[in-house]
Amino acid sequence: MTADGGGLVAFEATALESRHRSGVGNYTAQLLQALVARDDGMRYALLASRPRNVRIPQGVAVPDGQYFPNRFLWIQLLLPRIVRRLRPSLCHFTNSIAPLSLCCPFAVTVHDMSLFLFPRLQPRKSVLLVRSILPSVVRKAAAVITISQSAKADIVRVLKVPEVRVHVVYGAAGSEFQRISDARELERVKHKYRLDVPFVLAVGTLEPRKNLPRLVRAFARLRRGGRGEQLVLAGQLGWHYRPLMRLIERSDLRGAVRLPGYVPPEDLPAFYNLARAVAFPSFYEGFGLPIVEAMASGTPVLTSNCSSMAEIGAGASLLVDPSSEEDIEHGLLRLVTENPLREDLSAAGLARAAEFSWDRAAAETAAVYRQIASCDRRSDPGGADDTSERGCPTFD
Repeated sequence: MTADGGGLVAFEATALESRHRSGVGNYTAQLLQALVARDDGMRYALLASRPRNVRIPQGVAVPDGQYFPNRFLWIQLLLPRIVRRLRPSLCHFTNSIAPLSLCCPFAVTVHDMSLFLFPRLQPRKSVLLVRSILPSVVRKAAAVITISQSAKADIVRVLKVPEVRVHVVYGAAGSEFQRISDARELERVKHKYRLDVPFVLAVGTLEPRKNLPRLVRAFARLRRGGRGEQLVLAGQLGWHYRPLMRLIERSDLRGAVRLPGYVPPEDLPAFYNLARAVAFPSFYEGFGLPIVEAMASGTPVLTSNCSSMAEIGAGASLLVDPSSEEDIEHGLLRLVTENPLREDLSAAGLARAAEFSWDRAAAETAAVYRQIASCDRRSDPGGADDTSERGCPTFD
C-alpha cells in the first residue's frame, strides 16, 4: 500500500454466497460498496468459495479458479494460494475466519462473542469449528474490527486482546430504510403479504439466539388481555426452529402469528413502515441491524437492555429484560397503546439512526487498512517494543 493509501485489498466475501443475506451478508455487501465508492486509490479483489448472490461493484476484481464447496476448508487450504498469486497489500476477512498461514497481513471482522458466551444458542458445528480457531486468528491478525463497543469489550475480555488492536466500526441501515410516503408501494406490500391487521414486526433468522419463544409467549399474554394485533416473524428458518413452531401451535396463535419467511430487500422497508412497532428482544447481538433499520424507518422499537442492543438503541428505543416475559409483554403493550411514547421513540429513533452511515464505516475501515500498512509487519516479523501500543500485532 502506497503512502497515499493506494494498494490492492483482497476482500473476503463468502457471506455473499447465501441466497438470503443475513446480517453478516448485509455488512459485507454494504461495506464493500461504500469502500469502492470512496475512490481513494485502493483496489479490491473479491475472495469467495462460490458464486456470490449479489451485484459486484464496478471495478472490483474477481479472481478465477477459487470455487470450492466447503468454506472452512477453502479458507484454510486454497485461499492462501490465491492470495499468494494476487500479492495484495493486505486481506480483510469479514466473518471471523481467516487462514492460519498467510503471506500478507490481514484484518478480521469479529461480529460478536456469542460462540463463547452463549454456545448453547449456536449450531454445534459453528461452536466446534469457529470457536476452536478464532483465538489463533485474532492473535495473528494485524487488526481486529468489530461493530460495537459492547462487542469490543467482550472480545478484549474473552480473547485477551489488547484494546488498542480492536477497532470499533459501526454498521448502518441501508439507504432504502426510510419513511415511505408512496401509498402505492405500501399497498403493494400489504396486498402481497396480506398484512391487513395492525402488527408487531420481528426481523431476523428464526433461531434460538433471537429469543422468539419468549416473545411469542409474551405476545400470547397480550392477546389474552384483549389486544388484536398480529405478530409477524419475518425471517428464514434457522437451526433448531421447530420448537418455535410447536409453541405457536400449542399457544393457539396460528392465526395471530404470521410467518412470511425471508422478506426480500425490495419489500422489507415497507414492512418496517407498516408495522406498529418492531420487537427485537434478542439474548445477545454484536450490533442488532434490525434496530437501526426500524429506527431509520420511523418505527418505534422494543429491544433488550443488554449487550450491543442497549448501546445501539440507547435513548431511542424501549429497553426490556429479554429473560422476562412480563417485561416484554408490558413493553409491547406500551408501544401499541401509548401514542405519545410511540411518537417520542419514532423521533428519537430517526435521529439515532442518522448517526450511523456506511460512508463513515468505509472511512474508518480504510483508516484501519492504512494503519496495517504503516506497521509493515512483513519486513519486521519480530516487531519493535512499541508495536502493540500502536495497534500492530505481535506474532508468535
